[in-house]
Amino acid sequence: MDLPKLLFRVTLVTFVTVVPFVAGVYSAIEKNSGYRFVKRLDADVRGALTGVGEMSLLSPEHFLQPARGPGDGVTVNRRPDDGALILLSGFFEGGNELRLIRRDGSLVRRWPVKFSEIFPDPSHLPRPPVTDWNIDLHGALVLPDGSPVFNFEYGGLVKLDRCGNVVWTLAHETHHSVERAEGGGFWVPGRQRAGRKAESAFPPFQPPYKEDLLLKVSEAGAIEQEISVPGVLYENGLAPLLTATGGDFERGRSDRKELLHLNKIAELSSLDAQHFPGFEAGDLLLSIRNHNLLVVMDPGARKVRWWQVGPWIRQHDPEFVPDGTISIFNNNTYQTAFLEDQHADPAAPRDTNILRIDPRTGDTRVVFGGRPGQEMLSVLRGKHDLTADGGLLITEFEAGRVLETDASGQVVWEYVNRYDDDNVAEITEARLYPRDYFSVSDWTCGTGTHP
Repeated sequence: MDLPKLLFRVTLVTFVTVVPFVAGVYSAIEKNSGYRFVKRLDADVRGALTGVGEMSLLSPEHFLQPARGPGDGVTVNRRPDDGALILLSGFFEGGNELRLIRRDGSLVRRWPVKFSEIFPDPSHLPRPPVTDWNIDLHGALVLPDGSPVFNFEYGGLVKLDRCGNVVWTLAHETHHSVERAEGGGFWVPGRQRAGRKAESAFPPFQPPYKEDLLLKVSEAGAIEQEISVPGVLYENGLAPLLTATGGDFERGRSDRKELLHLNKIAELSSLDAQHFPGFEAGDLLLSIRNHNLLVVMDPGARKVRWWQVGPWIRQHDPEFVPDGTISIFNNNTYQTAFLEDQHADPAAPRDTNILRIDPRTGDTRVVFGGRPGQEMLSVLRGKHDLTADGGLLITEFEAGRVLETDASGQVVWEYVNRYDDDNVAEITEARLYPRDYFSVSDWTCGTGTHP
């Protein structure tokens, strides 16, 4: 090869390899338009690959977790038959389903639900689930007439009648919890998105980002009130809580896509308000997981009355307790407790507990989970309700387990949602309804059998 050709080829290779490398390094340092273009392209490609992966699902692995022990169905039942019914929301018999059972595990009613049938037009979602196995249930209750109301997680709110017919749907990115409002209707977390070209309402965060909302939904399924959670925090001088992440917030860069992670709205009842000096009936208790933050606010005046960070860690499902304290499902762990693909490590410490805090003093105490026989681990989710006799009904998500305790902390009832020899299926919510709660006398819908 003659010298001119050799020099030409060396120059060409240098230009093709070295110049783009130097330009890339410069763009990364300066965070210029070229850098932002590559970042957007990377995100789009990753999103497309995620969709391809979802299309190839051949098993309901998304709903399964390694079993932590033996047992199937009701494994502990030390309660007399008091006529109570228990709602289970999760994955049963190959799909999303709500079930109402007796203490002995016998079935009263079941509501199998498919997202694709209830929301045949999912255009309200930026990325609809590819299959009915790509979305789950999170947040559910049953009304006295036997009508369930529930969320498809980040997919929409639904009300069915007792027989499973759709009464109404709310096409919105609702998620995590559904709670009755004392004056009628429901409080439900929602979410909206700011697109890449939108102007930021919460600097220094830059779009695109997801904004959590408080939705007041009427009995007929219409949104009556919508409150921005980050908006309330900014208005009350709490923006430093949102930005206390160590992020540099460089120009043209969003520190995180999810500003908050709201996972519960609980309303203070007029009956319990007398036990909470400084709070008023109708105030809302919010759980913001990613900041280990609890907030009590007046939804009318958009005023924050109280807030505290920790000592709980990535908590869920706080409740007002009639004694003037707040009860908290304290996950008390991080996602380091996962092996891969959000499957919990069976050997991970079982440090999840139930905490109580006195909002007047900040004092906390563990009421369940602090001694042998009370071991729990719930990494991502979890629920708990107070029972009439001072006990708890607890949903341990990754264990596919529901347990009821008495006032002394003894487990008196347990249910395990067994899938196969090695796995359990998720349960996202359990609720205990006393004998006199329902006005329903016939759950068969005239068929004489369960659906």
